[in-house]
Amino acid sequence: MTDDETLTNLKEFARLMLQWSRNTEERMDAFAEAQASFAAQMAELAAAQANSEVKIAALADAQIRTEGVVVALGERMAELAAAQAHTDQRMAELAAAQAHTDQRLDALIDIVGGIHDGNPPQRS
Repeated sequence: MTDDETLTNLKEFARLMLQWSRNTEERMDAFAEAQASFAAQMAELAAAQANSEVKIAALADAQIRTEGVVVALGERMAELAAAQAHTDQRMAELAAAQAHTDQRLDALIDIVGGIHDGNPPQRS
């Protein structure tokens, strides 16, 4: 191999080494860019996770309040049912008293009607 051939080979080798170096730098830049994008996405994911945790906590609080309202409503419904049962009992008593009053009024009407017709009242 002549000196010119050796020099040409060395120049070609240097050119290839420079090209490989540039390719490596481009790949490293692309890798750094991908790494930065990944870091940004991870930060967004962490923020979304924190937001989700806040919303879940708010939902849990709302559920607790709702359960409290449901329990209170159940208690009020039980009270209302008891009051309705008491009202029903009082209405039954009132109906019985009204029936008794109607019977006595009918008897009084019969007596007054008999007196009006000239029949004296009779005792039983």
